Amino acid sequence: MSRLESIVASAPAFARDAFINVYGYWLRRQRFSAKYNEFFEQVMRNLIKTPDEIRQEQLTLLKGNLIHANDKIPYYREMFRTIGFYPSDLTSLSQLSALPVLTKDVIRENFDLLYDKSASERTYRLHTTSGSTGQKLNFLLPTELLYAKNTAFTYRFYAMAGVMPMDRRVTIGGRRFTHKPPYWTYNRAENQLLMSAHHLSQRTIDGYLAQISRFSPVFIQGHPSAIYYMADHLLRLGLKAPKGLKAIFTTGETLTEENRLIIQEAFLAPVYQQYGSGESCFSAQETPDRAGYALNYEHGLVELEGTGDFRDVIVTSFQNPVMPFIRYRLCDLVRPVVHSAKTSIPLPILFDQVIGRIDDCIYSSTGDMILPVTVRMGIKPMLKEFTNYQLVQTGPKEFELKLQDPELQLDEPAMVAELYRILGSDIRIEVLRMDSIMSSGGKVRNVVNDIGKMT
Repeated sequence: MSRLESIVASAPAFARDAFINVYGYWLRRQRFSAKYNEFFEQVMRNLIKTPDEIRQEQLTLLKGNLIHANDKIPYYREMFRTIGFYPSDLTSLSQLSALPVLTKDVIRENFDLLYDKSASERTYRLHTTSGSTGQKLNFLLPTELLYAKNTAFTYRFYAMAGVMPMDRRVTIGGRRFTHKPPYWTYNRAENQLLMSAHHLSQRTIDGYLAQISRFSPVFIQGHPSAIYYMADHLLRLGLKAPKGLKAIFTTGETLTEENRLIIQEAFLAPVYQQYGSGESCFSAQETPDRAGYALNYEHGLVELEGTGDFRDVIVTSFQNPVMPFIRYRLCDLVRPVVHSAKTSIPLPILFDQVIGRIDDCIYSSTGDMILPVTVRMGIKPMLKEFTNYQLVQTGPKEFELKLQDPELQLDEPAMVAELYRILGSDIRIEVLRMDSIMSSGGKVRNVVNDIGKMT
């Protein structure tokens, strides 16, 4: 949490709400700019294109991206020269497989060679993500992609479910904007009820649900674990869902089929999962008819690597000229679509199931359920490059904190203090130093519950 975020979260409710609304109006101007309008109209028109037209456009986008990388990005220029690859000769998408895969370690080790130094610093921002492997990664994103273009891709997806910009929405997010009640605020700029996932518990859940009902949203978006928690509460107590919901959109964590059915039963609305990466090199969403994940083909190209039931995802960005990702391994697994299902969506559908981040809910010293996003958001700012962690609950008040920290960069006391703040001061934490905590498949479950549900 930044110093500014900490100040806002600790401020009186009226000051906090005022700041969030000022920021909300600024964010709306960035998201729904003239560039958004232009790009949104373009991607909506693309929905009437044929598969052959889409493949041809992808080839054009890919070729332009590779030529730009050869001209502006030292790492790619040297790599192309070494293997004898000439972007201007590209005639097929399949030729891309001649290039080596880009990994997170390669990016960390060659960061200064992987971006366009001639680009104006006013046009991009430095970002950091931990991703599903848990390790920190720095990269650059154009501000136009970050705001206007990503918003256009999102609202094309929302439009397929009957949702439009400025429709009343509830967002249950991981950003920490308050330390005390009320645990929500109204962002007038985007007609949004913003709710903290961190404070959702048995003691607060009735207030959350009552506020949602009063707000009467058109749709809900957020972490599936938080939305499932509310859905389970509604069903167990036989409570009525808010009226008028058109859809629920989940992102940031893997949505299991079991949890999807519970959410749909409780809220009486269809649930759609979004899939993408913090590096913003591609994006995909479940189609309304559940035929699979429709790829925003203008955002990036997706290759599926391997021969098993689940394949590795390799992506090439189309919308990031500052720091292009070419054949980037996400370290996610997806299940390819074997037989193309009938769908009204013309976008490419390559897979129908994603294995991404699957973390557990754990329990505080008082027995309150703690969502995994709360732990991740508390620990993520403390991670350094090449470090990782896993928190395992081994008893009602017992935890193991496994640290992968080969160069001893992590502030162990600060991490433990943050966990005491989240879980209670009377818990016991055993810190274990590990050479690796990577699971099979190249992932880390950052939050693990080894005790099951507490009653």
